[in-house]
Amino acid sequence: MGQEYLTNLPEERVAKYRLMAANARERALNSTTPEATEIYMAVATAWEAMAVELQHTEELKQRLLDQSSKSNSRSVPDP
Repeated sequence: MGQEYLTNLPEERVAKYRLMAANARERALNSTTPEATEIYMAVATAWEAMAVELQHTEELKQRLLDQSSKSNSRSVPDP
């Protein structure tokens, strides 16, 4: 496997985490033992949780920036 580049753009990281979760779910489906299936599903769940957490964090950050921008534009007097 080649060296992978993990970008700092949150939306790309979310997509990468979801891809990793999908890969782990696929491996779980192809596993030959219940233990391996369980481990791969746990890994998939962890990747998906990371994706959801990052997405929610970014959405909250954007809402806060939008609110801050609106309150700053109201507090600036017209010339």
